[in-house]
Amino acid sequence: MRFALLLAAAGIAVAQGTEPKTAPSDYPVHVQMEAVTMAAEYLVHSLPTTKGTLVANDYLVVEAAFFGPLYSRLKMSPDNFLLRINGRGEPLTTDAPGMVAQSIKFPGMRPHLETTGSVSAGDGTVTVGPRPPASRFPGDGNDRTAPGQGPTVTEVNQENSVEYRVQAASLPEGEHSLPRSGLLYFFYRGKTKNIRSVELFYNGPMGKASLKLLP
Repeated sequence: MRFALLLAAAGIAVAQGTEPKTAPSDYPVHVQMEAVTMAAEYLVHSLPTTKGTLVANDYLVVEAAFFGPLYSRLKMSPDNFLLRINGRGEPLTTDAPGMVAQSIKFPGMRPHLETTGSVSAGDGTVTVGPRPPASRFPGDGNDRTAPGQGPTVTEVNQENSVEYRVQAASLPEGEHSLPRSGLLYFFYRGKTKNIRSVELFYNGPMGKASLKLLP
């Protein structure tokens, strides 16, 4: 979420998710979890933003919403969600907004981990693992700004940029007042015409729940 922090530091406010519908029943599916109701809608590749709709052909997009009593707040995170396609295989995990923005701007690209090893001659400690990729754009989670160094002009995107719009429409991280809604992004390059069922799983502060988004 560093991209959002950079924008805030530059005095540019980042919207917190999408505009919630009036009630949970306005969404195709919803489920009651104690005092909170979770609702969702399967948007295929579409990302509704305040500046118009974006299309992410490498991602399946789901809008998730939470409704609760007056003045209620809920801790939420995109990491609370999984998506299962056609009822089999490992569920898909959410991807960061920065990766989605890159996919929209540069179709067909997908970062990969490069295995490497490092050996410390001092105490004989051996560490083997993936090498963090270099930062390619603000918000990809791999920025290398030195501590205490403020954002530069190139790091701050205007509100009409793809990066800003994807970040702003995402389900916000942290504790927020309800109702609240936002987009979830699941990397998927299969053909949507072969998708027969889509099920969203939630595992968070309100417990566990599942919603059948398709059919």
